Amino acid sequence: MTLYETLFVIHPEKGGRVKEFIDRFKKVIESQDGSVTHVDEWGARDLAYRIEKQARGYYTLLRYNATGKAVNELERNLKLTDGILRYLTVRADPDTPTISPSAPRPHPDEPRRGGADDESPKSEPTS
Repeated sequence: MTLYETLFVIHPEKGGRVKEFIDRFKKVIESQDGSVTHVDEWGARDLAYRIEKQARGYYTLLRYNATGKAVNELERNLKLTDGILRYLTVRADPDTPTISPSAPRPHPDEPRRGGADDESPKSEPTS
């Protein structure tokens, strides 16, 4: 089985039914002999652009082991479920930890390293 991550965005008016959505999608995965290893509710967040006239959505991430058939069935259910604004499924690297929105971010006052703003001395090319 392969490790997958599916992130889906729930309509803000359906945000109170998040547990119901999660349980429904977990059952779909488990009915196809898959197993959910991690559920991360990111909560209500602003969308980058409006989707179905909505500026906010409730984000939820599922990380699970499953077959391609299970992923197809999950995506079919996501597509048919009223209240799901968007979803994305990717194959996850088992060695990479799950990224959480509460993970520490660099402080804005800390200098950034590398890139074009790097003030380290440049070596001159020799001919």
